[in-house]
Formats: sequence, structure tokens, C-alpha cells
Amino acid sequence: MEIMTHVPGTVVELAVSGMTCDGCSSSVEKALTGLAGVRSASVDHATGSAVVLLEAGASAEDFAFEADAAVHDAGYTLEGAQARVERAPKSGGCGGGGACGCGGGEASAPEPVATEGSDCCGGEGGACC
Repeated sequence: MEIMTHVPGTVVELAVSGMTCDGCSSSVEKALTGLAGVRSASVDHATGSAVVLLEAGASAEDFAFEADAAVHDAGYTLEGAQARVERAPKSGGCGGGGACGCGGGEASAPEPVATEGSDCCGGEGGACC
């Protein structure tokens, strides 16, 4: 499963049960992308997960409530939701060129984690991951 990486905004990870095929994934994805405030969604029936990128200013709590109803209406069950805020990569450190996954958008790159006193994806003292 892949979603736009390094785009500022709120990402909501959903656990969805009852999906068994690509058609199921498509149905849930269509239900989620039809909701207000959704920029993009990616659904994987094999892992029972969905990742949704919300538009700036969209409420993760409101989305989770609406997503529960939309997933149910599509014939599946929303088991849980967890939101996190994606921030743009910091400049400096590794420079965000992708060598350590900062700004590179590679599927194998680590997720950016802004920690105090570090750059990009958590490298201490400006070092890469």
C-alpha cells in the first residue's frame, strides 16, 4: 500500500475487517474518497488496512465518524482509526534528497518522524536515518 508521502496534512490509518479481494478494496476506497475532506485513500484487503490523507483543515475525528458509516454502508466493518500529522521534511541534515528516505518518496524509505533536535526522519545531530 502506498500513499503520497511527505505531503503535509493529517493521515488516518484505518483497520477494516471483512475485505477478501481487490473488489473489496476498491469498494472501501471508493467509499472513503467520496467523503468530504479526503485528498486520497489507499486500501489493502490483504492487510485489512486503509490509509487516508485528509485535506488541510479537515478534522480527523469527524472523518473517523463519517468513515465508520461509509465503510459500514459498503458492507465492511471499521475496527479502528489512528491519526497522525505529516509535516514537510526539515531542511538541513540530509537535505531531503531521498538518500535516507527524507523527501525521496521511495516505498522502502522510513516515514518522516520529526523529533526535537533532529532533522528529517529522526537522524540525530543532522545525520540521516
